[in-house]
Amino acid sequence: MKATLKGICLVELLITVSIIVILASIAIPNFEILIAQHRIENQITRLFKSLYLARHYAISHSTNVTLCPLVNNRCQKDWNKPIMVFIDQNLDLTLDSDEAILFEIESTFHEDSLTYPRLAITYRPDASINFMQSGSFLYCNPLYPELTGNRLTISQVGRIRVRDSEMCEN
Repeated sequence: MKATLKGICLVELLITVSIIVILASIAIPNFEILIAQHRIENQITRLFKSLYLARHYAISHSTNVTLCPLVNNRCQKDWNKPIMVFIDQNLDLTLDSDEAILFEIESTFHEDSLTYPRLAITYRPDASINFMQSGSFLYCNPLYPELTGNRLTISQVGRIRVRDSEMCEN
């Protein structure tokens, strides 16, 4: 009886490696787009939930709740920094010693940008926001400006909607 050796030859190995390299070169760029889309959805969802919770807290505790990026305990317009949600009893857009931070939203990814046309959003006990604070958050990725689900709009009555925006393309 003759013994047969089982194994693979060098040609088979090279063909297999070549196929894996070709498939990886096709998949990796699509994977980058998927990660960028996930980052947008994640940040918009965190903002949506934070706004919703701030509105609910203002209603249930009959107090004013402000959402803004804080620098030296004062609201600033740099929305790429960490965003704080805090009780703002005197509506001065400043975190005073007798006011508390409710929660924090992490800063945006360093290559992306988050913009909002106002300094802060303050929910009142009646669930509406302060005068002239309505607007839209716009989350943009400069490498993939065509990605969707990147706009979060807040109306004067405090309602929140997620939409697509073409503003990142400009």
